[in-house]
This record gives sequence, C-alpha cells and structure tokens, in this order.
Amino acid sequence: MKRLYICLVLVTVIVTAGIMTGCKREFLEKPKGGDITVDTVFHTQKQANYAIADMYGWCVPTGFVMNNSADSREDVLTDQVHLLLPGANWVAGNLNYQYYVVGGMTPTTSIDRGPIPQRGNTAANAFSGWYKSIRKANLVLKYIDKVTDAPEEWKTDVKAQALFCRAMAHYSAFRLFGGIPIVTEPLAGDGKIDIPRASIQSLVDTLVKWCDMAAANLPATRPTTDYGRITSLAALALKARILLYAASPLYNTPPGMTAAIAGARYNDGRDTVLAYPSYSKERWKRAADAAKAVIDAAPASGVLLYNTGKPLTTAKTDNYAGLGDYEAVCNNVLGTTGTYGSPEMILVNTWNQNDPNRDGWADWGRYNSSKVRMQEWGAKNNVPVEFLQLYEKRDGTKWTATPSGTDFKAYFEGLNLDPRAYQSLAWGGQWYNGGKTFLAYYKESADKAYAKGRLADDTNAGDNYGSAVECAKFIARVDNNNDNHFAWPIFRLAEFYLSYAEAMNEYTALAPEAFQYLNLIRQRAGMPDKDGTMLPDQEAFRKAIQNERTIELAFEDHRYNDLHRWLTAHIVLNKALNGFAVTASANGIIPKPTNPFLNWNLVSYGTRTFPVKYYYVPFPYTEISMNYLGGKGWDGQNPGW
Repeated sequence: MKRLYICLVLVTVIVTAGIMTGCKREFLEKPKGGDITVDTVFHTQKQANYAIADMYGWCVPTGFVMNNSADSREDVLTDQVHLLLPGANWVAGNLNYQYYVVGGMTPTTSIDRGPIPQRGNTAANAFSGWYKSIRKANLVLKYIDKVTDAPEEWKTDVKAQALFCRAMAHYSAFRLFGGIPIVTEPLAGDGKIDIPRASIQSLVDTLVKWCDMAAANLPATRPTTDYGRITSLAALALKARILLYAASPLYNTPPGMTAAIAGARYNDGRDTVLAYPSYSKERWKRAADAAKAVIDAAPASGVLLYNTGKPLTTAKTDNYAGLGDYEAVCNNVLGTTGTYGSPEMILVNTWNQNDPNRDGWADWGRYNSSKVRMQEWGAKNNVPVEFLQLYEKRDGTKWTATPSGTDFKAYFEGLNLDPRAYQSLAWGGQWYNGGKTFLAYYKESADKAYAKGRLADDTNAGDNYGSAVECAKFIARVDNNNDNHFAWPIFRLAEFYLSYAEAMNEYTALAPEAFQYLNLIRQRAGMPDKDGTMLPDQEAFRKAIQNERTIELAFEDHRYNDLHRWLTAHIVLNKALNGFAVTASANGIIPKPTNPFLNWNLVSYGTRTFPVKYYYVPFPYTEISMNYLGGKGWDGQNPGW
C-alpha cells in the first residue's frame, strides 16, 4: 500500500532527538571543543535551520502521549477519559491528575506541564518553560537577518514562522492562566521574566496582531517535503481560535453569568488580567469573521472538509479503504490508498512519524494512551457513561444507559450511535482488527469457565474492574497496527466550521449560516440535520453546537478549554462518573461459546470535584516569589490560590 511519509525539514534531526532525550542540550549550549554563539548559529542557512527546528520543537504542541511514564492524554482532566485510582497513580503524574480530580490542585501540583521538551518536569518548573519556548522564537526573530547565504524571501518566511511560534507559545500559557507577561525580546540566560501580567485585552490584541503579521508573510501552501511547517492558513487558524476563546463567557462574561465566576475573580481592577472589563457582543462578530476567514482561505491552501460520502467504517475491515471518513481524518489518511496527509489538516505536529526509537510511539506513549494498543500492561483510558451519552443515536435522538444486561457487545453496537462513536472508541467484544477479533475487557465468569480477559485490569495493579469502553482515537488499528500514519491535529478545518457556527449564533441568534456549518459537519458524520423546529431559540442552538463540537473534536485536546471558556466546567466536572463493566458468562449455553457473552452493569468511577478557582490555573510559588507578575501591593497570583 502506497504511503507517503513527510517530515518537517530538520525536525527529525533536532526536535525528535530533543524530545527523546529531554532536550537537555539546546542549540546555543557550548559543546566540547568549541563555542556556539548567535553569530555561528545564524551565520549560514544550514546552521540557522537547526535553530528553526529547535523553535518548532518547543513551540508547536502535540497531544500525543510522550515516552514518559507520567504522561497521558490531557482528556483525563475532563469527562472524556477517567483513569481509575489508586492503580493509575503512576499515569498522568505530570498533570497531577490524582490531585486535580478530587479538588486538590495547588501551585506546586497544578496541571501545567509546560511545552513538549519539559513534559517530564514538575508544575513548579513548567511555567518558565513557556518562556523558554518564547525565547526560541524571539532569538530567531532577532537574529535571522544575520544569515549570509539565504535570500530575503527565505528570511521573511522564517520570521513569519517565528511570529507564529511566539504567538502559539503565549497562547499555550494564556489558555491555562489568563493574562500572562508579553515578551518580545530574548530573555537573558537566567530566564527571569520581570514583566507583569498583561490584561486580557492587551494580550489578545497582541497575539492577533502577530498572527496577522505572520499570515501576511507566509505561503498558502508548502511542498510535501515541508509537511508540518506553518502556513498562512495556520496563522489565521490560531487567530480564529484565540478570538473565539476571547469572545466566550470566561473572558467576555455576560451579565447573567457573572455570579458563576465570581469565586474566581478579585472583583476589582486586578480582574483585567482575567477577563474583559465588560461584555461585548461584538467580540463574537470578530470571532465569527476570523473563523470565516479560515474557511474562505482554505481552498487556496489545498484544505477541505474531507467528505467522500462514506460515513461508516466497513464492518470487520482493518485497511485504509474500509475507513469511514471521520476515522480516515483521525488517521490523517487521504483516500482509499492510505496516502499520508489528510486534506482537512491545517497544521499538524509530525512527531509521531519521526520517532527515531522505533516505528511509531515509544513504549510509554503506547502503554499510557490506551490498554487496547498493546493488549497487555498499560493504563485503560476509560470513557465514562456520562460522556458516552453525549453521542446521539443515528437518528439524532438522545439515549440513557441501561444499567445492566446480558450481552454488552450486542447492546452497545445495537444502540446504533453516531458513527463517530464507533470510530473513536474500543469496547468489550468488539471486532477490532484481524489480530484482535473480540476485545477481552471482561472479568472472570462466576463459574470460572472463562478466565478474566487480558484487558480486564484497568492498570497493572490488578484492579480488575472489567471496564468495557475506552478511547481508541489515535490508537493504531489498521495496516497491521501501524502507528506511523498518525500526526497530531493542531488545527483541522472542521474546528472552524463549528467555531463559525457558534460565534454566528451568539452574535445573531439562529443565523442561517450557523445552521449551515453545523449541518455540514453532521452530514459528513452521517447524522441528520438540525433545523429551527428542533432548535427554536438561541439557547437551544447553543447547547446543540456545544455538543456537536464536543463530539466532532473529542479526544483532540479541546474539551478542557471548551468547558472552561463556556463556564460549564464547574457543572460538568462536579459530578459522579460511572462506567460500563463486563463479566464473562456462557449464559447457560452448553458447550460454552468460544467467545463469552458479556454481562454488564454500571460501576462507579467516583465523584469529580471542580472548585470554581480551577477556572484559572495557579502560578507556581517560584514565579510568585519573584514579585514580577502583579503590580504594586499584589503578587499577581490568580484568585483563590
């Protein structure tokens, strides 16, 4: 099968090596036997490319689980994925998951894990990592003109990439903390920032300006050898996402929602670093226009919503030709031949393809991202029933889980859910691929006729829940379990269809364009359209578009920020979560079937706790102690911490 592996120029050499070694060596570090200085690094185009690749490695994010025993999906912070404790204490350590889910986050045990090269560090050191990322971009911006053998067009392109990277690094911290210091020059070697937090107004305006400047000087397309490099469309996409967040209630709080967030505000002038001073509907118009600009510019960049009219994955197939359109997008696959590089992707991180240690993810990435990938030791990424129920049935209706039964495989598949569910999940009894024809999530049968399945334990701790549904998005299933065709979708076009629909409804209730772009996403998925009869008012549409975004972008690192910006996290994440658990049984059939029936029941995953102060992550004490974040008489810490 023809497949095209495309790597970002020089990132294979520099970035992936940095990832796998913890980036202990940076491009300006003095090596044995000589000096590396700004003048030597930025003397030739070849040398400068090392600095550019290093910048990408620090500034361009990925949601894939890294080769680190403490790493995990960010989804564990939401209702999408639940790791069972205490068995999973060793997983998600760099997110401090075990503290976060019970309301125990602190400045030293926060969820901030910093940029990719620092994902193994503690929260106390993570925040400064964002400014190391920013420094990488600022160094390129400041010194790229020193390169003696490169054309001006190349330098202009590189400076635009660096502007994007600087904006992305600032955005990555903003989405957690709110207003942060804006840094436009390379910091000194000691890394001390010594710049106060910017207001939301100033920060958003600055990031948008950088995105506009970058877009104006970036090409619309890149050659296939540069797959993963930033384009003008990527800059427009970052701008659109920032403006959508800025228009949302967390930062642009309407009068009716101020009480919900009061516990995470100072309710005085300091709140400018947390939100705009007052609500403005015009921010939604600005967000809508930015999302539409992405949609309108997409064709010139060769980007389109991938829709071949095949919403369903062909039953019992494990090849590219059998994939439904949604699963093909998530596998970053173009067409039935399995060619790498989905046309829906605006910007991806290609790290997974460039892992030098083996064909795909290093072991911890495979073990911690699902149980089903390795079919043995690892952490089960359980999907709670409460999240599963957000998937509509194929006819567009809601459903409620039946608490128990005798054939889980038949029950779950017979629900006839939104096809995106079956293309994102693994479940008990599923025909997964030719090598895994009946997923053995089950506990031992009561009569001992069936030993527990190899997927029964949720971790390596023998907890034996028999939990039966886990996330399988970005988990190798086709092409003989080949991990290499995945790339992390930083931006894909579907996001901006949904952003446009959301923003248009907020600006003009039930705008026709809102229905149009909502339904384009649903049509690709094989789901029925929504119309004004079903969604008669702005609130009904708001709930529908929020649910659609949740489903379409599930397990892609959107849920955390969406729940926060909508000001619904304190509702959704303050509740008990439950899961399906299955036990093997012959159900009276003699001789017993080769594959058991799976009797199921609902089991408690425990209760999540989300204090209102969680809306803004606390700065680590190390930063607060340096007294630069706030103004006179204020240390700059977020409220409640």
